[in-house]
Amino acid sequence: MAERTLGAYVLPGDPVWLARTLAQYYPMLSALAVPVPSDGLSWTGRPLPVAETLAIIDALDTRGLADRFEGRWTNLDRPRDAGTAQRQAALDRVGDGVDWVLQIDNDELLPHPEALSAVLDEADRVGAIAVEWPMRVLYRRTRRTVLEVVAANGAPVYDYPGPIAVRPGALLTEARRAAGPLLRVAVEGDDQSLQITRAPEADEFRATLLQPEHAILHNSWARHPRDVWRKVTSSGHSRDFGLARYYATRWLSSPLTWRVQRDVHPFSSGLWPALARRENAGVYAD
Repeated sequence: MAERTLGAYVLPGDPVWLARTLAQYYPMLSALAVPVPSDGLSWTGRPLPVAETLAIIDALDTRGLADRFEGRWTNLDRPRDAGTAQRQAALDRVGDGVDWVLQIDNDELLPHPEALSAVLDEADRVGAIAVEWPMRVLYRRTRRTVLEVVAANGAPVYDYPGPIAVRPGALLTEARRAAGPLLRVAVEGDDQSLQITRAPEADEFRATLLQPEHAILHNSWARHPRDVWRKVTSSGHSRDFGLARYYATRWLSSPLTWRVQRDVHPFSSGLWPALARRENAGVYAD
């Protein structure tokens, strides 16, 4: 069997974690698409730090893989549709010269990229066109501590916000979800995560192939308040779910109120049951 080839795309608008996250999987790539907003605006029409993000990509792109191309992806009424369109343009730009395309967001750290091989083998075996990977959600970061999403009893819990790998030619829906058979990979011993306790959906395969240390660390909310505010106001969900109010009333106060906070996800009940405090060190360090 020929060696598997991987492509990826990076959306140039969120630089905070990119230097760490892209470096984890860049050595595995043979193609990298970068869809650059020609107007420098987010899906909601707000300015993005595009130049800063591109500088990070250029510094890491030691093999000259990055294929920049321009487009406009702003939709004031339906920002999620704009986000999906940008991702689809990037996926199409990578083309069919690779076996799989990684769509790991800039704030998602894959600690052990080598674990991809066995997971993609399983996806090939079952005929999946998309792979969902478990993520540990880091919620609020201070200088000394990090709040992590956990189950109501304090046990580990994992989130699945969308596929991190898709087949070339896939049709994306709702951001990075793909129309077609899905492989959802579980962590050994996980009996708490909402998506695992539910019955599989149509065209969903499941396989327990990972250990806790393989889970992606999702830092979407675990950053400086200034950066969270920028993300909140440019997100594809910003208008649908009142993220600005959530930011002000729940997220900002969580270092003081985390012990009593329950059901902390901004718009999906039951997904993030509770919070636990960790030291801002080791695997949790910023």
